[in-house]
Amino acid sequence: PGFLRAPNTEVQCRQAGGVCSSDRCPPPHTRPFGRCQHRIPCC
Repeated sequence: PGFLRAPNTEVQCRQAGGVCSSDRCPPPHTRPFGRCQHRIPCC
């Protein structure tokens, strides 16, 4: 089961297996919030 749209909340991000962070993310791991990826912090 996958998301039809990108997770756009911290809860949805965690449910999708992502890790969201409000802190700055060092490149190349920077991701806009709502586009969380598995085990990659998002800002």
